[in-house]
Amino acid sequence: MDGVMIDTENQSNLGWLWAADRENVEMPLWLIDSFKGAPANLSKSFFDNYYHGSRDYWKMRTMRTEHVHSIRQTEGVPVKPGLQVLLNYIKNRGLKCAVATSTQKSSAEMSLHNIGAWDYLSGVVYGDEVEHGKPEPDIFFRAAGFLGCEPSECIVIEDSINGIKAGHAAGMKVIHVPDTIEINDEVRAMTDIVCHSLSDVPMIVEAWNEDRIVDTVELYEKAKINRVYVDRVHVRNTFAEYTDRYNPKDPKIKLKIDHTYRVADLCERIAISAGMCAYDVEMAWLSGMLHDVGRFEQVKRFNTFSDTDSVDHAKFGADLLFKDGLIDSFLKGMIKCSGYRPGSLEDRYDVDGTFAYAKLNKSDMEILELAIRCHNMYRIPEGLNSREKAFCNVLRDADKIDIMRVNNDTPLEDIYNTTTEELKNSAISEEVMECFYEKRCILKSIRRTPADIVVGHVSLAYELVYDESVRIMKEQGYLEKLMDFSSDNEETNGRLAQIREKMNSYIEERLAGNRAN
Repeated sequence: MDGVMIDTENQSNLGWLWAADRENVEMPLWLIDSFKGAPANLSKSFFDNYYHGSRDYWKMRTMRTEHVHSIRQTEGVPVKPGLQVLLNYIKNRGLKCAVATSTQKSSAEMSLHNIGAWDYLSGVVYGDEVEHGKPEPDIFFRAAGFLGCEPSECIVIEDSINGIKAGHAAGMKVIHVPDTIEINDEVRAMTDIVCHSLSDVPMIVEAWNEDRIVDTVELYEKAKINRVYVDRVHVRNTFAEYTDRYNPKDPKIKLKIDHTYRVADLCERIAISAGMCAYDVEMAWLSGMLHDVGRFEQVKRFNTFSDTDSVDHAKFGADLLFKDGLIDSFLKGMIKCSGYRPGSLEDRYDVDGTFAYAKLNKSDMEILELAIRCHNMYRIPEGLNSREKAFCNVLRDADKIDIMRVNNDTPLEDIYNTTTEELKNSAISEEVMECFYEKRCILKSIRRTPADIVVGHVSLAYELVYDESVRIMKEQGYLEKLMDFSSDNEETNGRLAQIREKMNSYIEERLAGNRAN
């Protein structure tokens, strides 16, 4: 129910944060996410483990519920897109339908009546009616009993990790409709398909009943046709008009223009593979188009792409977009931009320059700003919710993949500001090799030689979050070309051979579905 039929997850998040504020404690977003789809006793164990018994779970849960009810008195119970389409399909096709929810009976019944879904249902199973809640399959077995069906005849529609695990354990087909929680590849393997709206479910059911296969790309293309959110032609034209001010024939400028278009396309592909909804895929594409806006003014003012010798280009670009108002010209191509406030993140830097970002429920533009500000950071900030992490990670992966390409298409001497002789004769430092063998990204601060920089760019592969990103990187072949760098220093060549062996083994493990530790 919650997160699938009704859009209550954000209201629930706000309720938990309100309760935590009243109790004068911090409640991290990952802890709130762990409650979703879980029965109360399991949520209580997560809660107690975190607070070590210093806070009363049931008291704060009651406070959360009361606050959510107060929100609904003014905002109502928001229904997920496509719900009525699906309910009408179920009724017209004479299909049986039940709700299996971890929510308690009194609250769930009220919601199901309020949204007009009650009369479409053959039965409801509540969180307090089974001994073992999700991720155990009991609740779905009980629902199948209401329907008079075998588990193998049933389809589960879920948004939460615990729900997906329960549906898979029950031996049912599982449709994942993403909401606020990001799932990893292990959980995604338990789903049969990802779709972007409940209105897509009838097409999936029809295909399965005819023994046809429907893939996520087909569903995404359908969603994009029916629900266009970003005017890409306008965005591209606006980007071209903006970059025309900076002499696009200049090789430095052209390099970043071409890089931008490729990163935007990579963002789209990675976002689709990650199961992001159609709107968020559009937003991810837009983040790729805007992520390096600061580069052009950086070159104009400082004649360099070196952040060390000029400005932090990600922060600089975000300021141009969201503080100085450059984003307004791009927003004309956006249908949805509610809650946009220019410069809304400008005060979130601590006195030491650390980026502090731990609020909840960012508007779409705030999340876009966050992804752009964070795309060149060594690590994204703590305290982000799953949607914020997804936008940051998709953009960062896409950017890293294309950096590999740039390093192959552009002479290394130009990128590293060195001579061919220095590059060919340089050594790889011990500290860099240690970092590489620990499977860590190599910070600029520890790179001592031009060869260290080559290894630093190779190490970016360790930072890729999504397995699809690793597949793209291998598919393109630029990492392999970069690792084939030939040195005149025999010791360097020996270490490069070790690096190739280590990295190729890591990639094979990732692509085999066994993420290396």
